Amino acid sequence: MDYKRAFKSDDNQVFNASTCGDNCAKWLLEIGEEKDITINLRHLMDFGEQEFTIHILNTDEIVHNMEELVVIAGMFVR
Repeated sequence: MDYKRAFKSDDNQVFNASTCGDNCAKWLLEIGEEKDITINLRHLMDFGEQEFTIHILNTDEIVHNMEELVVIAGMFVR
């Protein structure tokens, strides 16, 4: 499946991004710069060492790096 195309094409879908693994992280960040996307994660995806902006719907918090993400994700992912 072409995940990048799928993430870009449908604004009304919530994608289970865990199915594409950490390989999708760079595409998710790139697409997120162009438009808002909503994903579901069942694992702690590695978004790398660079700064980013991710809104966590579960807690309504914004995180900017993996250190901040790990603290919140630990409450929800397995």
